[in-house]
Amino acid sequence: VTALKTPAEVVDSCDVTHGMLSDPAASESVVFGDNGVLSAARAGRSYIDHSTIDEEAGQRIFDAVKGKGARFLSAPVSGGWRDAAKGELLFIAGGDRSLFDESSAPGAGMACMGHRHWFVGDSPGEAARAKLMLQIMMGSMVGALAETLALTERAGLDPTQILEMLDASAMSNPLCKAKGKLMVDGNFAPNFQVYLQQKDLRLTLALADKLAMPLPITAAVNAQYVAARQRGLADSDFAAVRGVYDNEGGEKR
Repeated sequence: VTALKTPAEVVDSCDVTHGMLSDPAASESVVFGDNGVLSAARAGRSYIDHSTIDEEAGQRIFDAVKGKGARFLSAPVSGGWRDAAKGELLFIAGGDRSLFDESSAPGAGMACMGHRHWFVGDSPGEAARAKLMLQIMMGSMVGALAETLALTERAGLDPTQILEMLDASAMSNPLCKAKGKLMVDGNFAPNFQVYLQQKDLRLTLALADKLAMPLPITAAVNAQYVAARQRGLADSDFAAVRGVYDNEGGEKR
């Protein structure tokens, strides 16, 4: 593996460049900044951004890269770094269809990192919107689980037993099973951080506002993650939203 110093050097050296950044500002900085993707983009080069960003940022990148004669695909992922290492990411893509087909073919970039790929439309905005639908569910499920386990402990019940009951019921799902164990164990080593989940909920609420649609449940869940950030848990796994229900000193209440 050869490490290069700038995004421009990577684009200049590779037919297809993949980016995976934390937020819209980071994505645009890598493209539009000094020695960024745009400075080396040209015909015969392609850029795929796997970040979860808003549709406006995605469209700006799409227009700029396409204006240089290069191809662009927005393909945000569902899954964390452990999933990437196992080739188990999910990709939700919008933009250049030919680039999607090539990169999701066996042995190509997205196929190596993930096992499911969806093409949802010809614009990056469609991919951005589709990805946020997953983030509503993920954030809400883990937020509800945190509240459930906090009340479980306040009521003097065994949280491990409650998790077993949930897993045996129609509410069983792998996300709650995994995050519930982390909450009970107090193990919040990051796979997907609190600040990233809250960023995605913030983008979702902005989209809903643009579409004049109230999302009261999502707004309440977003407030949980904001509170977790205020408690210094921004860089912890988003299961650490359980800490919102602890006393200021970290003692369970």
